[in-house]
Amino acid sequence: MNDAEQPPRVPAPRDWLGAPDTTRPRVCGQPEWRAGLKATPESFRVDELLGFEPTGAGNHWLVRLEKRDMTTGALVDWAGKATGTRSRDIGFSGLKDRHAVTTQWLSFPHETFDPQAFQAQCAEAGIGVLALDRHDRKLRRGTHRANRFRLTLSDVAAIDGRGDELSTYLDHRRAVLAEHGMANYFGTQRYGRGYSNLRGLVEWGTGQRTGKPKRSVRNWLISTLRSAVFDHVLATRLDADELDRVLPGDLLQLAGSRSRFLAESDELDALQQRLAEGDVTPTGPLWGEQGSQAADGVAETETALVGAMIERLGGQTWIEWFANWRVASDRRPLAVRVDDLDYRIDESTVALEFSLPPGSYATELVAELFAPIEADQAQDD
Repeated sequence: MNDAEQPPRVPAPRDWLGAPDTTRPRVCGQPEWRAGLKATPESFRVDELLGFEPTGAGNHWLVRLEKRDMTTGALVDWAGKATGTRSRDIGFSGLKDRHAVTTQWLSFPHETFDPQAFQAQCAEAGIGVLALDRHDRKLRRGTHRANRFRLTLSDVAAIDGRGDELSTYLDHRRAVLAEHGMANYFGTQRYGRGYSNLRGLVEWGTGQRTGKPKRSVRNWLISTLRSAVFDHVLATRLDADELDRVLPGDLLQLAGSRSRFLAESDELDALQQRLAEGDVTPTGPLWGEQGSQAADGVAETETALVGAMIERLGGQTWIEWFANWRVASDRRPLAVRVDDLDYRIDESTVALEFSLPPGSYATELVAELFAPIEADQAQDD
């Protein structure tokens, strides 16, 4: 975040299954090796893959930029001042890590954008301009196809000296991730620096903070609550060894699509086969005023888990916030298959390359392979 408006006054609650920086259940099981992550920005590279080409004409400019050790929010603010464009008129598809070298696309209305002047300003600021062209519309959130990651992990070592040889170990886990996917948890950064967003949930929820919060604070608190709910449901299902099963009432999502449908009891065998083939995946709740969008026992379980979670964080306050701010229920895949993971071992370092869909966290894929040497608290967008 965008941390809370006042200094924290309560501990951040992290005693629930699936909480950040705890021993979350993993598809691959708990790691047998450990490694350090984000030693330098250059050790964590992210390239945004747009998935379409600029139209070459229209009322907007699309610009591909490279930034280092800078949040997307800071980049947008800087670009707005540099071009005289209101930040809200600058489009971007996804938030990129701060402590990293990242490339991403921004869009600008053509009325306020001078390509030559902007390139000169970027050169002075140390921001790379990799491509720019006209386009017919503003870039919207979540419209890019994927993010490509290139990570360098350091100080790689076996935990307690046990386990397979590293290459054998990585080959096995790579196969598991390709066949079953990684647990699609939200990353630690979603919960704020020092878990300040979790603290904020308790403080606002229990009335320790009152009044009308700033819009940005409100949005981050709601986002954090939805993330916590999802992570708890995912961890509970994985702990019960039900992540790789289609359950009656599951809301399934088609691979490569946001199309969803309910799993009916008389179709479970066929749907289980489609899950094994990677054609569908079960989803979990991004909670809103409509509650669970699943059915049958899945909806009952989600409602019970979410009810207990919301109650401990303030109960009625959050129910009212969901209603007052018209927060719509949505879904998120519980697992994400990773079929292009590659690695290279060089003494005590491991280089990883892979792609993930928008909204999935590279740190959570790394957590399927390696335990952190120390809690990785890199706070990103």
